[in-house]
Amino acid sequence: MNIAIIGAGVAGLACAHELEKYNIRATIYEKNSYIGEPISHVSALLELVDRPIVDCLRYIKNEFNIEITPLNTINKIITCSPNKMYEAKGNLGYFIKRGKDADDLKNQLHAQLNNTDIRLGEKVDYQTLSKQYDFVVIANGTPSISKELGCFRELFNGYVRGSVVSGEFDPNTLIAWFDKNYCKDGYAYLTPYNSQKAFIGLVISDINESETEFYWQLFKKAENIDYPVIEKFRINHVAGFVYPYKVKNVLLAGNAAGAIDSFLGFGQLNSIIMGVMAARSIVNGVDYDSLLENIKNKNKQKHQLRKAINKVKNKDYDKAAALIGLPGIKQLIYNTRLDVIKYGADSVEFMNRGK
Repeated sequence: MNIAIIGAGVAGLACAHELEKYNIRATIYEKNSYIGEPISHVSALLELVDRPIVDCLRYIKNEFNIEITPLNTINKIITCSPNKMYEAKGNLGYFIKRGKDADDLKNQLHAQLNNTDIRLGEKVDYQTLSKQYDFVVIANGTPSISKELGCFRELFNGYVRGSVVSGEFDPNTLIAWFDKNYCKDGYAYLTPYNSQKAFIGLVISDINESETEFYWQLFKKAENIDYPVIEKFRINHVAGFVYPYKVKNVLLAGNAAGAIDSFLGFGQLNSIIMGVMAARSIVNGVDYDSLLENIKNKNKQKHQLRKAINKVKNKDYDKAAALIGLPGIKQLIYNTRLDVIKYGADSVEFMNRGK
C-alpha cells in the first residue's frame, strides 16, 4: 500500500507511527528543511479541557503507544479578569515544549519512528500525489487545502502575538488573562520553560496583522508586563469546522482537519488522535468520519462556549471569576472528573433555547 503524508507535524508523524505498526512505510513530504516549529514556545495540555480523558499523556501512551515527555506538570492555574483573580491547584495538566530542540513535541514523535521515509525541504502538490499514491494524508498544519476542497468553515480568525521572555517564574504555574480591551474575544497566557524563562502569548480576535502591536502594548500596560524579551513573533490563528474529513483518497488530519478548537485554540491532542485514526481508517477500511465523531462533537461543544464568550463584557468576566473562585465551585470544576466543556455547552444551548 502506497501512502503519502504531506507535513511532518504532529498529525503527520502520529499517522506514520501508527502505519509502522502495520509494517507500512509511508512517505512524508515536509516543505521545511527541519522537523519542529519555526518559533519557540510552550503549549499546554489541560486536564479540564480534555475530559473525559483524565491524563492525556497516559491516554496517548496506552491507546497509541506514543511516549511524550512533558516540559513540566501544571500544578497551578491563575486566571485574571479585569478586576478579579483566582487560583486553582491540583494535577491540572502538562506544559509541552515546541520549537526545534530534541524535546520539542514533533521531534519526540519523530524519534519514535523507525521505517518512515521523510523528505525534508520538499513542497508538493496534493493533487499530483493523489494520482501517484493509494492514499494521501494532508497534515500540513493549515486549512489551505481544506478550503480548496470546500470542506472548511471558519469560526475564529485572529492573530497570536508572542514573546519569549526572561524573569522569575513558577515552572508549574500557568497564568491566563481575559480582557476585552486588549484581546477582544481572545485571551493572553504565560507558560514557563523553567524558573528563568517563559512564553507570553496574546490571542486577539478579528484584527488585521498591522493591529497586533497596538493590542500587545495595551496588554503590557494593563497587566504591567515588562520582562526582557529574548525573541518575539506574530502568526495568524485560524480555527474552524471541517467536513467531510475525507475526499476520495485524500484524508485531512490535524490543523488541516480543524483540530484547533475555536474555544481556547487547543489542538495537540486532536492532532495526534486524527493522525492515528487516519492510519487506522486506511489500513482497516473503516469510515474516517465516524472515527473522528468524538472530536467533531467535542469541538462543537467548545464552539458553543466560544459563541457565549463572544457575547460577554468585561464585567461578565469579573462575575465569572468571582463565581468560579468560590471554594466549592472551584473544586468541582478543577478537582473532579466533571466534563465541564460538555455541561457548559449544554447549559449555553439550554439558555439560548429559552430566549
